[in-house]
Amino acid sequence: MENILTKEVITTICIILFAFLFYIAIKQLITRVFLKKARRRSNKKALTLLTILTNVIKYIILAIALLMILATWGVDTKALIASLGVAGAVAGLAMQDMLKDFIGGADILTEDQFKVGDNIEIKGFRGNVIYLGMKITKIRAYTGEVKIIANRNINEVINYSVMPAVCVVDVGLSYDNKIEKTEAVLKTAIENTAKQITYLKRPITILGIEKLNNDSIVYRVEAEVEPMKNFEFNRIFLKEILKQAEANNLTLSYDKINVTNERL
Repeated sequence: MENILTKEVITTICIILFAFLFYIAIKQLITRVFLKKARRRSNKKALTLLTILTNVIKYIILAIALLMILATWGVDTKALIASLGVAGAVAGLAMQDMLKDFIGGADILTEDQFKVGDNIEIKGFRGNVIYLGMKITKIRAYTGEVKIIANRNINEVINYSVMPAVCVVDVGLSYDNKIEKTEAVLKTAIENTAKQITYLKRPITILGIEKLNNDSIVYRVEAEVEPMKNFEFNRIFLKEILKQAEANNLTLSYDKINVTNERL
């Protein structure tokens, strides 16, 4: 009897020791692969999520170890496992969409696809992220509409807040203006614009003559600014162009002022 009990005690101790060591190994693996990545990006939500993941794994290992210990002491665990399996299958079917949302939210956080405050576009809807949870994401458009998207449906995202924006402004001027005077006015407008803003990533550049239309010469100006500052830059620069053109009696071809915004 004592030998049997000794065997069971030793087996129990070995199971507990193995479960503990296995948990430590899994935890270190998660730390290397995920947590360091999240810390580099200062993603606090991702760190919280990965902590939860570590705890879930801990309880799974604990449950398996407990079943093994019960089996060691002669408890029939087959019926218990079967019951848990049926209950798990029913719960899985009932919570299938929720689990997909959770996995989708975890992927967004760990991969740092976007965060609250970013300006993004999903399936043609563009706006600022006002809420990012494990189940849904809320985006508010510039005009006020709020779109609520289940995380499982977020497959492709355009994030406008990650890289600097390239602003391209085409200015059409009359053939009556002299080239030297035109370029001098453009340079003055660029200098005045640069003095008003602090978010330029590189100097504003006159690329030169873009095209010759029937009624205008089109000059192209390019600037690189911080994300989401392109609209503000366009307004300031166009105002300076009009001010300088008026001050220097320069004739603009107003229907030939085109503004485009591109991504790097």
